[in-house]
Amino acid sequence: MSENSPSLSDEYDGTQSKMMGEMVILVDENDKQIGSMSKVDSHLGEGFLHRAFSVLLFNSSQEMLIHKRADTKITFPSVWANSCCSHPLDVEGETEMEGDLGVKRAAIRKMKQELGISADQLPIDDFHLITRMHYRARADEKWIEHELDHILLIQADVELDINPNEISEIRWVNQSQIEDLITNSPNNGEIIAPWFNEIYSRFASQWWGHLDEVSSLQEDVVHHIGDVSTNPHNGSRK
Repeated sequence: MSENSPSLSDEYDGTQSKMMGEMVILVDENDKQIGSMSKVDSHLGEGFLHRAFSVLLFNSSQEMLIHKRADTKITFPSVWANSCCSHPLDVEGETEMEGDLGVKRAAIRKMKQELGISADQLPIDDFHLITRMHYRARADEKWIEHELDHILLIQADVELDINPNEISEIRWVNQSQIEDLITNSPNNGEIIAPWFNEIYSRFASQWWGHLDEVSSLQEDVVHHIGDVSTNPHNGSRK
């Protein structure tokens, strides 16, 4: 964190505050690394574009794991999101772009930390980069996401050991159930993470019936989505 970065530990959960000092990978709009910055500095104000990932984990019944972010999370607490979403860090092994290996290694690290899934259950070759998405989403007047998001798909039957500092609830859902959750969220008090809403509506809703044909889904493009900020009270777009 820079010397001008705010102290978080008095206002937010200590574990989450500490992780905000991690160094994320700054990128340009073509996903080329141009530097690094602390997580806290890259998420303040108007934010700085950085590399991220969103994992869609399906089991053998073609159900997707979704989770509700813990209320201890600094950005977007208590919202429903995809299986795992975080950042590769500017550390050895996680900046490598060949085969998207850096992002995949970061995904394995975070799925262990958040979901308790051991690395032996997540062979790196079973992760598939499907596409990439550049978006902005404001959480509140202080925090923002500005990410170039690598969307990864993996199918595995796994054992979970949920970290309550990260996750308050999980569900395995079929396509009908996720559509019901998204459609009815304004009426039932649930909030869908804006990036997950975009991933599902733009991409995953078409992929779901083709999980055995992953290679046909992959594309080497960056979709520039723009601002997908939501109203925290009803989940609707601004």
